[in-house]
Amino acid sequence: MENALIILFGLTMLYMAATSRLMAHIRILAVQGILLFLICYFGTEKTDLFNFLFLAFETLIVKALVIPLFLNHIVKKTHEYRDMEANIPHFYCLFISSVILFGGFLISDINFPAMKMINPVYFGVSIAVIIISLLLITIKHKILTNVVEFITMENGIFLLSLSVAKEMPVIVNLGVLLDIFIAVFILGLLVRQINKEFDGIEVSHLSDLKDCEYDD
Repeated sequence: MENALIILFGLTMLYMAATSRLMAHIRILAVQGILLFLICYFGTEKTDLFNFLFLAFETLIVKALVIPLFLNHIVKKTHEYRDMEANIPHFYCLFISSVILFGGFLISDINFPAMKMINPVYFGVSIAVIIISLLLITIKHKILTNVVEFITMENGIFLLSLSVAKEMPVIVNLGVLLDIFIAVFILGLLVRQINKEFDGIEVSHLSDLKDCEYDD
């Protein structure tokens, strides 16, 4: 069950690579949050009640509910529903992402004698998710899409941490959670401001931003 959930988590990245609809990307974020909770639930053998409640809050409430709702609000405010102008066509993006994910599955089948403490399935899929997220960040043009892919990269890092130790310290979870909050909400406000100043929320508009000069 645990490995099936991890594989399904990796397959969600292929859907992200294949579609240009921002709302679909946001829905996948919610699905990933639910999958991460289920992975923690089935993969953690022993955990105290406080740590379990914190994991449930981080995955179900924040990753699967709060962040998708906030990004959905930003999409409706900016009226930017698609990211069509990628650097490469979506078909090639899907193909490259499939190769990366397949490579992650191959890594999960390799036994590393020096890495006995690492769960190979966790490790292989999480590395593939991080690389695919970085790929999508580099080829997409919308700032909001980059925010979504940043969150998927954080989800991959979360899964990578589970590969080393299934019972993550609360302080580590809290650090990841605060990192996501800062990135999402600050970049969300930035997206709204750019949309007011420019016609669209393209990444290229960031190069047009300049500091204001004030007279003494």
